[in-house]
Amino acid sequence: MPGTIMVAVDGDPSHRGAVEWAAARAIRDRARLVLVFVIERSWGDALDEPSPALRAAGEAILADVLGHTTAISDVATRLCYGHVGAELVSESEDADLLVVGTGRGTDRDRPFRGSLAVRVAAAAACTVAVVPHDWTGGGLGVAVGVDGQPPSEVAVAFAAEEAFRLRERLDIVCAGYSANPLLTGLVPEVSVGDHRERIARSAAEFARELRSDLDIATTVVEAAPADGLVNAARGHRLLVVGTHERRGVQRLMLGSVAHDVLLNVRVPVVVARNRRDT
Repeated sequence: MPGTIMVAVDGDPSHRGAVEWAAARAIRDRARLVLVFVIERSWGDALDEPSPALRAAGEAILADVLGHTTAISDVATRLCYGHVGAELVSESEDADLLVVGTGRGTDRDRPFRGSLAVRVAAAAACTVAVVPHDWTGGGLGVAVGVDGQPPSEVAVAFAAEEAFRLRERLDIVCAGYSANPLLTGLVPEVSVGDHRERIARSAAEFARELRSDLDIATTVVEAAPADGLVNAARGHRLLVVGTHERRGVQRLMLGSVAHDVLLNVRVPVVVARNRRDT
């Protein structure tokens, strides 16, 4: 799937997981890779351009990261100035996939871990991949979360194509509780569980329509949706989730499940959406 992969970079050598993930994907898909560094503009800064010293520092960071992507034939850099989240969202208009890094969900001493990834994934114009800073690869298979809503189809389509290219299994996961604990005895748990089974089977049928030769497994998990997906994705190469398309102010919000998944990242997570042209 040729196109443009854009990846946010910073000056921390230990934060190269996203760059390496994006670079490997660009090589595999023969895609264009764009490295983006944002010089942070403070809220009280009235300057329209960064100082020469800040610009030189940003260019040096980009040059250093660029030096690690020599295996890619089509690679470019962009230096931006502004608020990081807003600048990445703006740059995503030119991308087919935007990749950002984040701390792992187990990094409990970082109370705001993942917040940038959540903001970017909520408002970006394209699909967003969130990769742990220390990700070094590994895992087997692609997991995708489904709930029977339209965004699931976008996620399943992305995940099916990814599994096909990797020649690995696609695991379709529907997570949730059989019934709200507050409604115990009022809602038939078996019928609710059957409903989730039907959602998973329907998603599997849709995936087979897209790629008939896929190895597909379905799993129904009794757990809070985000926790269920995060745990089901352990040992996989990738977890894919969908998100409701929103307009206006609501674009600043990510669906609750995708939001919670991104705050507990353990493997690369893709928030799949149809490309939005503006």
